[in-house]
Amino acid sequence: MRFTLSLKNLSLALAMVSFLSAGAASAQSLVGVNTRLVQPLDSQTAALGQTVSVKLDDTVKTADGLKLPRGSKLVGKVTEVKAATKGEPASVSVVFNTAELKGGKQIPVKATLLAAYPSSQAEDSQYSDQTMAAVAARVAPDHTVDQEPGALPGVALTASVQNTNSGTFTKANGNFKLSAGTFFQMGVAPATSSSSASAAE
Repeated sequence: MRFTLSLKNLSLALAMVSFLSAGAASAQSLVGVNTRLVQPLDSQTAALGQTVSVKLDDTVKTADGLKLPRGSKLVGKVTEVKAATKGEPASVSVVFNTAELKGGKQIPVKATLLAAYPSSQAEDSQYSDQTMAAVAARVAPDHTVDQEPGALPGVALTASVQNTNSGTFTKANGNFKLSAGTFFQMGVAPATSSSSASAAE
């Protein structure tokens, strides 16, 4: 009887270790990078599946060894959109799931929006402490973002590394437009099998 119970306890312990190891493997730490929006994003005209892309202002290398040179693009799409009517709230959710290198090579990635700032920042001070916070070197797997309106006039940003979307922009009273050149600070890592499957849905 004691021998049988010991085997059961051992099996339970091994199963628990396996479960915890799988959870740890699926947790992703992202690397921060400065990017800029390539095409405008307008809540009034955006459509589901519409292509959205940003261009990297810096070269980034993840802990997994993935290197994305400056000038590479993160490409994705609009996943949810609600245009405002008569002053109602508007929102647009996006996902960036592909890195496109200058030579055309495409790499599946996991990307999360960390912050966003207007494109009107002066070129010589676009990443200074006076205009915007420095992008995080490392982004924890449980990191969440709740950027209130202000950095982007009237527009809020919410995001979570654990979410399949890269982030959601909202405005409380009307439509909004993010112009080409809007600064996006992003966290990026190679896509896992689970994040790739979720993004494809």
